[in-house]
Amino acid sequence: MASIGTIIGPTTNNTRNYKARVVAQFLGINLATTPDFVMNVDNHTEEYLAKYPSGKVPVFEGANGLSLIDSSAIAYYVASQAGSNSTLLGQTAEETAEILQYMFFTEADLMPAIAGTLYPIQGFMPYVKPSQVYSEEQLFRFLGVLDAILLTKTFLVGERITVADVILACDLMTVYTAYLTSEDRKKFRNVTRYFKTMINQPAFKAVVGDVTLCVERIKYQPSANASKKAAKAEKKTEKKPAEQPKKAEKKAKEVDEEEEEEDVAPKPKKSQLDLLPPTKMPLDEWKRQYSNTAAIKPDAMNWLWEHFDEDGYSFWKVEY
Repeated sequence: MASIGTIIGPTTNNTRNYKARVVAQFLGINLATTPDFVMNVDNHTEEYLAKYPSGKVPVFEGANGLSLIDSSAIAYYVASQAGSNSTLLGQTAEETAEILQYMFFTEADLMPAIAGTLYPIQGFMPYVKPSQVYSEEQLFRFLGVLDAILLTKTFLVGERITVADVILACDLMTVYTAYLTSEDRKKFRNVTRYFKTMINQPAFKAVVGDVTLCVERIKYQPSANASKKAAKAEKKTEKKPAEQPKKAEKKAKEVDEEEEEEDVAPKPKKSQLDLLPPTKMPLDEWKRQYSNTAAIKPDAMNWLWEHFDEDGYSFWKVEY
């Protein structure tokens, strides 16, 4: 059978690339690949960007001239190439709607939560602790939604695997291999059972191989640049050394000369807040504790209660 086209992108360690290839394996469709593709090199060339300005991978170039740039759209198109005999697409309008529903849920809800949880830890985007924690909460929430859906189901739509299952299983792969420990997986037993069922399908194994589940969750490791920034911030909080006598005399002389030439500008009126005694709690250190501590509860909060200066700060709760 002639190839229907080429999926362009890295063929290993890329779950988005796996989607269309797993679909092709299920249906016995010939889909060409680019095993020599180098991520962040080949997709940054002028030639590539001229065709695909976003620089995204994978992309699809069909034998009929069709171009696609979304991994789930590519997978759906490949599934359609088996015609009416395609077992991965809906056989009725209702089944098709359900398949699309789960595809959209995976891409619009689950994937942003996965990216927000893992990408900062993996170094693909800036690490902001509150944002990462929020994404993790959303991830666990959506996994809970899936767990409830799969309580009485083997697959998402009907009693057979569809393209929605392939897309979901591929997107869950990074979570299950890098983040969800055995204790986490127990909280989502139905999703875990479903994921294991999918990755043990012959079509999956032909593309992905054996999948090793997470033993220890990956953790954020501050980069050298982040450490330098923290060091600079600490230096700023330190008191500057007293000026040397000569420099002080020179400055005083310059001020006297300026006063002779023109009137000195009136000094700004001091704020009432300036009259308050200095606080014992270093606010910059609290910011570092909150942003960089692995667990806000209890580590960062324990630091806050231990160092909180009730004479210098107070807590306010605002309801809108």
